[in-house]
Amino acid sequence: MQKSIIRRTTLVIVMLFGLLGSVAGCFLLPNRAPSASFVVVYNVDADVLVVDLDASSSDDPDGDPITSYLWTFGDDVDIITPLDYSKSVAVPVLQVRYPAEGEYTIQLLVIDERGATSAPVTQTIMLPNLPVAPTP
Repeated sequence: MQKSIIRRTTLVIVMLFGLLGSVAGCFLLPNRAPSASFVVVYNVDADVLVVDLDASSSDDPDGDPITSYLWTFGDDVDIITPLDYSKSVAVPVLQVRYPAEGEYTIQLLVIDERGATSAPVTQTIMLPNLPVAPTP
């Protein structure tokens, strides 16, 4: 459930004829939804089925902290960090290991401290994602 918040603030209003005025008081401001985003960092040096997922670039237009990151990975994915993982985590970075080579879809939703939820963001990855050596 989204919540609105009453914030004490001063609004500066430009009135007709260019006169400047201000109004102070409490105003009901709606809680806008945060924006989810994440990057996938491939592990090409060790276990090619391990990826880091970093959602620290997710943000909230109201400046509210992001309190939950809701990840959807598919079946049989092992969460390496954080160790106390559940479907919802309070940290933006995860390390996961996929069970086999192939194509996988990852989805992320984020929730701000006032309960607004982002639109889902989805990426499809292919494992292993090994760099291709240039041909001589």
